[in-house]
Amino acid sequence: MSQQDRESFDRWTNSARYWDKHREIIRQMFGPVSEALIEDADIAPGYSVLDVATGQGEPALRIADLVGSNGEVVGIDSVAGMTEAARSAAERLSLSHARFETAGADSLPFPDDRFD
Repeated sequence: MSQQDRESFDRWTNSARYWDKHREIIRQMFGPVSEALIEDADIAPGYSVLDVATGQGEPALRIADLVGSNGEVVGIDSVAGMTEAARSAAERLSLSHARFETAGADSLPFPDDRFD
């Protein structure tokens, strides 16, 4: 990892707790963007969805509501603090079909064609 990448990663790591602290404000701010992404992707109940760079879990948590318990959402982020915050939110919301993993977009730990 380059020095610039390391510095960027460290900034995101250090800011993770603030994203979680202000979760509801962020959810409201990005709600229209999340809804547009969901609509454009034609996500429907029962789908299996991957949210890359999920951050604190938005839009993955919103998508989990849409796909329902017959679907699943997996959110990945390279910052462990972000995925921990997303996991906590999923637990609070009883979204057992939403899970979050720490992984980078350049090395996805899933087989091809795993998600809709």
